[in-house]
Amino acid sequence: MRAIAVLALLLGLSGPVMAQDAPPPAADPTAIDATKLGVSLERIQKGLRTAETKEKAINEGLRVEFNIQVFGTSPRLEIFKDVNLFSGPVPDSAPTHQEFLQFVTPQIYRTPGVPISALAAWVGQWMWQQSKKSRCEEEIANYRALIMQGVSVSAPRCTQ
Repeated sequence: MRAIAVLALLLGLSGPVMAQDAPPPAADPTAIDATKLGVSLERIQKGLRTAETKEKAINEGLRVEFNIQVFGTSPRLEIFKDVNLFSGPVPDSAPTHQEFLQFVTPQIYRTPGVPISALAAWVGQWMWQQSKKSRCEEEIANYRALIMQGVSVSAPRCTQ
C-alpha cells in the first residue's frame, strides 16, 4: 500500500514536468493579448474586496447601486500647438509693461500733442537762423568799421 502511494506521488509530481516539455499551442489570430489591455490583477482583487465589504455593510432593503467603469484610450492632448516657445510672448500670460500702459492710459494721453522730433527740428532751425543772422550782422559791422577807417575791402557776401 505504501509503495502504491509513493508511485502515485511520483507520477503526480512528474506530470507538470512533462507538461512543460510540450510544444506551445499555435497562436490564434483572433485571440486577445490580455497584457496589452492594461488589465491589472491587483485592481480586480481590490474591486472585489470593496464589493464584499459593501455587501456586508448593506443588508437591508432595495438599495440599487450602479458602478460603471469605462476603459479606453484618451485623445492626444496638444497643449503647445502653434506656439513658439523660443521667441515672442507666451500666450495667455501676463501682459508686458508696454501692453499694460496701453491698456491703462486713455487714447488722448498716449501720444504727445506735438511730436518731440518736430519740435526739436524747429528749435534747431531757429537757432541756426539766429546764428546766421548774428554772423551776418557782425560781418556788416566789421565792413562798416573798415570802410570808416579808409581800408579798401570787398562788400560782405551775406544779406539780411
